[in-house]
Amino acid sequence: MSNNGSLSQTELLAAATSVLCKHGFSEVDGVALARIDRGSHRLFEDAYSIVAVIAFPNWIELINGWIEAQASLVELMSEHLSRDEYKAWEGYLALLTPGLVPTAEQQQIERIRYDTGRVRKLISTGMQLREVSDVEDALLPLLPLQESMQDSSEDTVLSRLPELLQGPNLPSDSIRTVVDAFLKQEPLIESLHKHMGGK
Repeated sequence: MSNNGSLSQTELLAAATSVLCKHGFSEVDGVALARIDRGSHRLFEDAYSIVAVIAFPNWIELINGWIEAQASLVELMSEHLSRDEYKAWEGYLALLTPGLVPTAEQQQIERIRYDTGRVRKLISTGMQLREVSDVEDALLPLLPLQESMQDSSEDTVLSRLPELLQGPNLPSDSIRTVVDAFLKQEPLIESLHKHMGGK
């Protein structure tokens, strides 16, 4: 961390590299964004998308530099991808800064965030980036969905549902039958009918 307790540009880029590579992205070597300081950005790709991560030292440089960064990414993508390639339509610009944005300037950040005209933008500032581990949260929209690998013995909402819903007119074993059918992707009403003695 830098002397003032905030993350440095180097720490942001290192954390972003670690997160993206851990989740199936590859860092693109030997290619850089034109007109953007090589030390302030990294490029990544997976089978579906191209991601440029740019770390700005403060929010003012982010606001002043994002348009040039976007233009450079679009230019790079058009040089290396044909319009028919899926990745040509999936460009992401992750704009990071450890700088805190004054309340009066938050609207500018929001305008950039919701501008999807050329590539999608992810923006995280000092409010969201307090620790290195926060970088993964900042990049979450880029990461593949993880199936939760839960031990069947773990207490889950579905396993607790029968006890939560049971009552005089709704026995827990009937609820358990419906939950089990749901988990097995079987017809719910048919399973309940069989449970209640139907054929």
